[in-house]
Amino acid sequence: MNFKEMEYLLAVEQEKNLSKAARTVGISQPAMSKCLRMVEAELDVSLFEKISGEYIPTAAGKVFLNFAKETKERKNKFLRELQELNQFKRGTIRVGITPARSYGLTPEVLPEFRKNFPDLRLEIYEEDVDKLEEMLLKGQVDVVYFVVDEDYRELHPEFYIELLGIEEIVLAVKKGTPLKKASVIKYGFEYPWVDITQFEFEPFITLNKDMMSGKICDKVLKEHHMSPEVIRFADMRTAHKLVKKGYGICICGSLGMQNHRDQFDIYSFGNKKIIWEFVATYRVGSYRTEPLQYLTQLYQKAADQEKNGQS
Repeated sequence: MNFKEMEYLLAVEQEKNLSKAARTVGISQPAMSKCLRMVEAELDVSLFEKISGEYIPTAAGKVFLNFAKETKERKNKFLRELQELNQFKRGTIRVGITPARSYGLTPEVLPEFRKNFPDLRLEIYEEDVDKLEEMLLKGQVDVVYFVVDEDYRELHPEFYIELLGIEEIVLAVKKGTPLKKASVIKYGFEYPWVDITQFEFEPFITLNKDMMSGKICDKVLKEHHMSPEVIRFADMRTAHKLVKKGYGICICGSLGMQNHRDQFDIYSFGNKKIIWEFVATYRVGSYRTEPLQYLTQLYQKAADQEKNGQS
């Protein structure tokens, strides 16, 4: 018994007729009859019985056909995975990542990746989270790297999400900015804690409303019943540069801030620590090749190094 014979008998189940089944798979009716007799003889069972002119599976036939379907699915999966592995020897990995995350991490990742996979092409797409989700669902990228809040997994069952790192959302102000209320050390927070409402009359510098930082900033201000001036940009580097010059307050992730402690004072805030997760996101059911897994490991390593001030 082989794959072809399984395919032939699955066609008999579908068509309920030997002649029609033979035409479906491109063989003659006598060849189909011979196939059925040979498989039944090999298994020593009757697979079909003829009822009102139709071929209906017997109890043994149903067991066989279920096995044939499972075998066909496993064969197809194996061939797809094999094709992908062969493709990725000299193929392309399409990567989506948010611009701010890419700025800090991608320059650390690509040189290392090239050392191990010199013949692989990487296509990098820098977009906001909404656009990256759309591209992933359409199969336009193989993986996306971005930050999400703690509820994201429950809201997006269509994605397989791999956690790469956790960071606290913090306040960044110009180094040496005097506080109206002194900072304190609070259990559960990574940085000195301050009452955020003391900055109510300062401008808050954040990202656009469709970007994660912008959404979190709006949520924080609403929860604290604050309505300061809010200035928005598409690039966190612009926000940080303004804050370094003493213009406003920035709510941002703590990733990479260790590298700038000489230019910023960084504070925790809120009733509980606000975190977001840096994740690699794939379509559910997609195959993660060895190069793709290695790429994700490099992004995780780069994020850890930046968080610890090593990059």
